[in-house]
Amino acid sequence: MKCIVLSVLLFAFPMIVLADGATEKMSDSGASKMAASAKEKPTKNLLKPTNDPESWTFEMDEGGKGEMKADGDAIVFTTTETDGTDWHVQAYQTGLELKSGKKYVVRFKSKAPQADDLFIVSQINEDNWHEIGLHEAVGASDDFKQFEYEFTAADTVPSNNRLGFVLGSNKGVVNIKDLTITEK
Repeated sequence: MKCIVLSVLLFAFPMIVLADGATEKMSDSGASKMAASAKEKPTKNLLKPTNDPESWTFEMDEGGKGEMKADGDAIVFTTTETDGTDWHVQAYQTGLELKSGKKYVVRFKSKAPQADDLFIVSQINEDNWHEIGLHEAVGASDDFKQFEYEFTAADTVPSNNRLGFVLGSNKGVVNIKDLTITEK
């Protein structure tokens, strides 16, 4: 009987110790992953889908003319007439809940061969239309180029802000895809 108990202990004890060590390692690994994900802030895109024309307001004023359409995973803005005022052709997404004092990151890809004076801007979406922290030149590019801008929002309006592109400086085509704005 002693031999059976001794044999079981000799074979079972190392297996129990190994299993316990594996459980600890798995627990440590799981804890590390949970700690890492707790540090990462969830990044929710505050915009509607980039390639859906219903997500955008395409505005043409006075002598500015153009059109907008989806093309695969991109939205395509074409400026066909300009009148010397860049904002006479613009496209933007509205209803954004941006908060004054908060930092945001805007990312997108742009292909715009003729767009020497293309700008991305954030504004309130009501009378006086003041900018709220982002006004950056994007510039021309023959192929899709990645852009990223950080800004701190200021003088926002609850649920009535917008992000968009000022398109009326040059005739031509602007392709935008993968547009996101996230809180930093």
